[in-house]
Amino acid sequence: MAVSSDPLQTAAIYWDTAAETYEQKFTGTTVGQIRRRAVWKELERAFHTGQHILELNCGTGIDAVFLGGKGIHVLACDISPRMIEVAQGLADETPTKATPEFRVLATENLPTLSEGPFDGAFSNFAGLNCVADLSPVAASLALHLKPGARFVACMMGRFVPFEIAWYLAHREPRRAFQRLRERHSSFGEEESLTVHRPTVSEIVRQMRPSFRLLRWKGIGITVPISYAENFASRFPRLIQKLAIVDDTIGGLPLFRGMADCILLEFQRFGDRRHEEIHS
Repeated sequence: MAVSSDPLQTAAIYWDTAAETYEQKFTGTTVGQIRRRAVWKELERAFHTGQHILELNCGTGIDAVFLGGKGIHVLACDISPRMIEVAQGLADETPTKATPEFRVLATENLPTLSEGPFDGAFSNFAGLNCVADLSPVAASLALHLKPGARFVACMMGRFVPFEIAWYLAHREPRRAFQRLRERHSSFGEEESLTVHRPTVSEIVRQMRPSFRLLRWKGIGITVPISYAENFASRFPRLIQKLAIVDDTIGGLPLFRGMADCILLEFQRFGDRRHEEIHS
């Protein structure tokens, strides 16, 4: 099967296929549920009932439906038409206080979105790691958000001791240090999809001058990585205890940089003068 020369079309095809197994491989797993609950805790703190929120890379719509249950209105976007179909199906069968709206839209095409301004925005589980440069995304996003709005982004961590130990124990040293060694990785059919691994400081720099970082934390420090699901499902009580440990130490400087995922909370600057001062 030939790979499209259009990277966005290639990405859409990849995620259309991934939509069919996303539940089994992540959402429905012990690890996936723990990770998602950790993110939900932060989303509930950042956003409130009655607000109108934009979601980027919404996948199968689980986060949008969750927030809808809290009375938060979500316009959820994803590059994959199949992901949006699955998300719409989930919303149709799940009664919520505020019904999510779904849209096929690549993050890179955010300037074409006519709705807004929104009270906030978020992107969960590394969707933004598929974007080569966050600077144009940040500039476009700022135009769709109200001054002072929050933007929550969950992205891949770069230094994950659990992952290193896991792969070393399985005699795969190359994979053990891949995140540290390679800033970009390609996968999918003919390695047509690229994942980027910017550092926290690089993410913050790319989000300027429109956004400032309020706080960030690690998610998945002691809880196993998703591909260790067999281990996690065998010891559910242990995993729940590790989830409590994660929640306790996730915001501490010594530990937050050791997580599988990092969650960053930004705030849109309130006016152009403020933006220029901090550029």
